Amino acid sequence: VAEIISEPMEIHNLYSSNKERMARVYELLEEVGLNRDHATRYPHEFSGGQRQRIGIARALALDPEIIIADEPISALDVSVQAQVVNLLERLQEEKGLTYLFIAHDLSMVQHISDRIGVMYLGHMVELTSSDQLYDKPLHPYTKALLSAIPIPDPDIEDEREQVIIEGEIPSPIDPPSGCVFRTRCPMAMDVCAEKEPVWQEVDKDHYVACHLYNDEVVDPREAKNQQHKMKVTIQ
Repeated sequence: VAEIISEPMEIHNLYSSNKERMARVYELLEEVGLNRDHATRYPHEFSGGQRQRIGIARALALDPEIIIADEPISALDVSVQAQVVNLLERLQEEKGLTYLFIAHDLSMVQHISDRIGVMYLGHMVELTSSDQLYDKPLHPYTKALLSAIPIPDPDIEDEREQVIIEGEIPSPIDPPSGCVFRTRCPMAMDVCAEKEPVWQEVDKDHYVACHLYNDEVVDPREAKNQQHKMKVTIQ
């Protein structure tokens, strides 16, 4: 474990002696809730949560300003997930860290994030604050994701709108033309196959890439509704 944590220090020649590196290793272990005795052990001797703590200690070795955490809790038990998230939040407060937190657990994403970006097939489709995204999702894919989160109250669960995504996920090597989500989107229009949607600020600091929010694009279903209303008015 000592070698794992100290490797970034050796690569960047941060300390001139092994004694200084080991002192830093002990300090990092204690920061993540382990002790210096763990430095001489091997990874297989630790639990999943402890191994994540070792990974966090290694990430902190160079005193970074930003840490990219790719699915840091996905393979852990729920109780251990909470411990790791609490550790990350404490370190953020103490060191002023910024996290890029990549995850598919939407309830955990809501808990830990200040801002959330939703991606589909390698494309960012929506970006806003955590509160805004969960209160007022705009993109059809975002709405489908959030509707999949189970709610423990059966009355609310029965009444809320469920957005179903049908079809197969396209190949990222050969994605659809225009909007990459169009082949599975229940709101797809002709323009979705012709043009890739551009980023638009629909609300303050709430960005979405979707033709539904482009004023120049007319949804044929909406046009048909408007035409019907006009006929009713004339009659």
